[in-house]
Amino acid sequence: MIKYECKGCGTLIYLEEEGEPSCPVCRMTMTELGECKKPAKIKKFICPECEHVFYMETGDYPYKCPFCDYTFPPTPKLQQEEKL
Repeated sequence: MIKYECKGCGTLIYLEEEGEPSCPVCRMTMTELGECKKPAKIKKFICPECEHVFYMETGDYPYKCPFCDYTFPPTPKLQQEEKL
């Protein structure tokens, strides 16, 4: 996985392939920070409202979907699996 951080708003996103994705929050292009060494600390979340898939580091509560106002409990149910 590759970890990216938005220059504009600081949003972090994790992708399985290289590239220059745009931030889901402010739409700015993200810069590569480097590969994640321990994916076990990264959790995959799927918003039950808009079904967007994103990855977040565990420990930050509440989890919030970057595309809508839905917030996740500490252990959200994964409803659908999609690759970014």
